Amino acid sequence: MIKVSAFNIKILAVVFMVMDHVCYLLMPEFLILHFFGRLSFPLFAWLLAKGEKHTKNVYRYGSRLLITAIISQPIYSFIFQRLSFNILYTLVLGLVMLRLVKRYPQLWQQSIIIGLCAVVAKSLDFSYGAYGIGVIFFMSLTDKLKPKIWLLYWCIFHFFSLVILSMINIVQGWAIFAGLIVFQFNGKQGSQTRWFYVFYPAHLIILGIINYLIYSR
Repeated sequence: MIKVSAFNIKILAVVFMVMDHVCYLLMPEFLILHFFGRLSFPLFAWLLAKGEKHTKNVYRYGSRLLITAIISQPIYSFIFQRLSFNILYTLVLGLVMLRLVKRYPQLWQQSIIIGLCAVVAKSLDFSYGAYGIGVIFFMSLTDKLKPKIWLLYWCIFHFFSLVILSMINIVQGWAIFAGLIVFQFNGKQGSQTRWFYVFYPAHLIILGIINYLIYSR
């Protein structure tokens, strides 16, 4: 398969996210867009794990995410008619989790940290909930485990989430294929992508306007 940079993976994540939102807001009959959209969050989780590992200032990194999350929330709630918190809040909480896990290396400490973050995400109705925290943690392990071992754990995690805990619907199982994408990473950063902090709320506004123009007639 073709090797890709972190920039390429972010572009894929953004494209899949837009496809998912287009399906939800404009073309609900085109479920294939929703299936591809399931790959988006795991890719963003992988990018977050890479960002946490390499950032020179984790507080600045987290602040940018949090500010964008706050700005985007009323837009997100209005357009999707949801009271849940948008995906950026999940990423902020995941960033906190990754930094704490790094600070407290003992397995029992890490288990408590991950468990508490999962409870917070579920209780406060963050997008993807406890499952999202699990995805972020697993994506942080991609450079610590051999690909085949990681993919095995990744599949087991989704089986556990889907079948046993019923945290997510069956369509989310497509997220498994995101694991094949991140292992095509060529080790290069590529172009800077801070434009995403503007793109996220902007694309919601644009899709909301299109949705209004189509369905208000």
